[in-house]
Amino acid sequence: MRQKLACLQPSRLTPSALIAAAIAGGAPLSTLAQQAPSDSPGTAPAHELSTVEVRVDRIKSDLVNPTRQVTVIEREQIEELKTGSTNLATMLSKLIPGMADSSRTVTDFGQTLRGRSALVLVDGIPLNTNRDSARNLATIDPSNIERIEVLRGSSALYGAGASGGIISITTRTAGGPPSADTTVTLGTPLTRLSKEGLSANVQQHFSGSQGPIDYAFHIGAQRIGSPYDAHGHRIAPEPSQGDLFDSNVYNVSGKLGWRIDGQQRVQLSLSRYHAKQNTDYASDPSVGRLPPGSAAARAIRGLQLENQNELRNTVLNLDYQHQDFFGSTVSTQFYYRDYFTRFPPFDARAVATRGGNVDQISQNSSVFGGRLTVGTPLGASKQTKLLWGADYNQERSDMPLDVFDAARYDASGGLVFQRTGELTYMPPLTTRSGGVFGQLQHKFDERWSMEGGVRYERASASFDDFVPLSQSKVANPVGVKGGTVDYGAWLFNLGAAFAPVKGQEFYGAFSQGFQLPDIGLQIRNARPGFDINSSSLEPVKTNNYELGWRGALGSNTLANVAVFYTTSKLGDVQSFNNGLILTRTKERIFGVEAAADYLTDDEKWGVGGTFTWMRGREQPQGSSSFQNMTGYRIPPLKLTGYLQYRPISQWTNRLQVSYYAGRDYRLNGQNSFGRRDTGGYTTLDLISRYQLTRKDTITIGIENLLNRDYYPLYSQLLRNSSNTSRLPAAGITLTAMYQHRW
Repeated sequence: MRQKLACLQPSRLTPSALIAAAIAGGAPLSTLAQQAPSDSPGTAPAHELSTVEVRVDRIKSDLVNPTRQVTVIEREQIEELKTGSTNLATMLSKLIPGMADSSRTVTDFGQTLRGRSALVLVDGIPLNTNRDSARNLATIDPSNIERIEVLRGSSALYGAGASGGIISITTRTAGGPPSADTTVTLGTPLTRLSKEGLSANVQQHFSGSQGPIDYAFHIGAQRIGSPYDAHGHRIAPEPSQGDLFDSNVYNVSGKLGWRIDGQQRVQLSLSRYHAKQNTDYASDPSVGRLPPGSAAARAIRGLQLENQNELRNTVLNLDYQHQDFFGSTVSTQFYYRDYFTRFPPFDARAVATRGGNVDQISQNSSVFGGRLTVGTPLGASKQTKLLWGADYNQERSDMPLDVFDAARYDASGGLVFQRTGELTYMPPLTTRSGGVFGQLQHKFDERWSMEGGVRYERASASFDDFVPLSQSKVANPVGVKGGTVDYGAWLFNLGAAFAPVKGQEFYGAFSQGFQLPDIGLQIRNARPGFDINSSSLEPVKTNNYELGWRGALGSNTLANVAVFYTTSKLGDVQSFNNGLILTRTKERIFGVEAAADYLTDDEKWGVGGTFTWMRGREQPQGSSSFQNMTGYRIPPLKLTGYLQYRPISQWTNRLQVSYYAGRDYRLNGQNSFGRRDTGGYTTLDLISRYQLTRKDTITIGIENLLNRDYYPLYSQLLRNSSNTSRLPAAGITLTAMYQHRW
């Protein structure tokens, strides 16, 4: 099945197609709607091997309708929508119900999906690491994305990590007629016109086929300029999780596929993404001495830091597909990933477990693994299908730490970082996870369908002896002995869909998710005598209950609504006071999502919106009562809407609004990590796209059209509990994109 974002291409969604979309279980327009039937034009018949990439997909099925909410964004809509957002994470936050707002920087820390973490996959390869560096959506340029599928709710389909859902990104595919396109994008803040604020992005793509060989090649270069707030002030660097302001970004990728015969295909792909910051600005530490929340972070010029924020991601992937292996469809995948990121410097002299240093942390991770997915029809009527397979993933991560001269740092007012040595923040940590699963799908008739499955997941983690940072300045340091922990879990899911009449469908589902806690969070702050076997490292096992409806209201309106409730006896390891306090809590999250879209008969006007509301309660260890969860887990009420107008076939215009309510997350009126009284904010964006010729398109996007002066939720919660993390959002920003198809 294919879904398209009809809200930006009205000609693709005729009123009659609304009914077809509802029957097929499609999401509404504002959540990236139209899901066409599996035999719709442009979809390759099941017995033919398409020239483009073929994959046995665990998210959607050609037999049963989905028993959860799945949002799909196609490449054409990504190209358009990205001009109205600063990055991919921000774009998704404006579109996906259940997703929290982005930080507006490089980190996706706190950008939860239904209050929990999401598993990010690129071509089936997980970007999440157990030592989570919260940069999972920052290592790919949107210009190289073919499709984004977001499955909301706990899932064990792809193994550990999807307690809140799955964000599956497919890069541009190889094959088809030879083609090429060039995309040039320029951006500038309008509150202060200067060369420092200019951004530029050039992307070139080639793809095609030559006999049985399919190929695709993509290369790009980007300059990210300085951001300015609504008053024209330079936005300060983010000192806690980092940013990529004033950075150069390069990306290159290639795919080479071989169609062995009419049923088999093998593909090798390689990609490299590299972003490196080169800025003259630092965050003024003096604002941190003012009462938290009383002042904005302030940028100061004169930074002297040899190694600034950096992000590198290299991926090698080998795929093999067979569409008729003794009657089954088989997909196998083997991948290797080399990942590096460097964080901004941090004054950790008040943190006992950090050794009392001014320091800077990096993370190295190498990951390899594989997947096997098999779809086997059962019975002569082929109304039953068994989806089964296995996964394996191994990650090795370590975190070295550079130490700087604290006296030079103080004398320079936080501008000069003179390196004096290197220590170990987290020793090499190896985590392994593997699982086997079986999913049975059955279609009783045109009204009823059902699916259910089971998965067994096994995970382990190990590390060697090391000297912790807390002992770095001790004359006779006491080391920490290495150790190994391993856990297993059985996971189940069951769901059913019922269509009482044409164009109306109800569904209900129960599913479980699995996640190994961030073990590095405990190891990096270990003290002498630390024993990993006595740590609170049991896996997070979530239970997700969901009821929903989707359908057409008349011939011009498509809508859906979902109610979900998730529980877990143990939540993620929570770190407070820079890791000095680590807790596990029992969690309960309840929420409602809804969306609706309307398109006129002449297809000129369209309007729609989404609604997301959720509440989260947790029971801390040793407590008999529940309390509200933090703002980094549970976002406030979110409303989005759009108005679309297409005066002529070549010209589309979209006005989109996003509203995030305020909320008091404090306990007993006290401020602490993730617990502050936050204010609401509304943003308005304008996107206009004009088809100059059959091959040439120009798109203009204006983000924060009304030049609203506001602080995103991430900034209001003060990630480092200091005003230096209180970054205002960018003011009105103009982006112009030109694309030529050769």
